[in-house]
Amino acid sequence: MKYFILSKYKYIRGYEHDMPANERCKNGFDDLETAEKALAALKVLNHRPDMVSYIIVKEVDAWFTK
Repeated sequence: MKYFILSKYKYIRGYEHDMPANERCKNGFDDLETAEKALAALKVLNHRPDMVSYIIVKEVDAWFTK
């Protein structure tokens, strides 16, 4: 199970989600505690906190049956 951090950018016409540029964020985190620490670091390092918020998403296996 992996955890990923997404950036949510606020624009005039809505929102856009994207992964932070950090390579570690793109690869995901193995546990929720590490992801929460990375999220806290991203909040501190962000130069425009009024324009960006962050969310943590969890990777899940989806099985579709008919």
